[in-house]
Amino acid sequence: MSKEKVRVTVVIEYEPNLDHYEGCTTVAEAAAFDELENPFIAYPDAYLDDTKSVTFEAVTVE
Repeated sequence: MSKEKVRVTVVIEYEPNLDHYEGCTTVAEAAAFDELENPFIAYPDAYLDDTKSVTFEAVTVE
């Protein structure tokens, strides 16, 4: 049975200071590091100043 829900999409962009990412020399490496070590779900406040957009939409899910 399908349901309607609200989906919230948040776009965040930031320029990482590579000096703070041990072993990382590129932005791609820093992004992979943050995905594993500093996930948005665990640290949402750390990313709030870098929020570019938030969209709300109705979606149908199974």
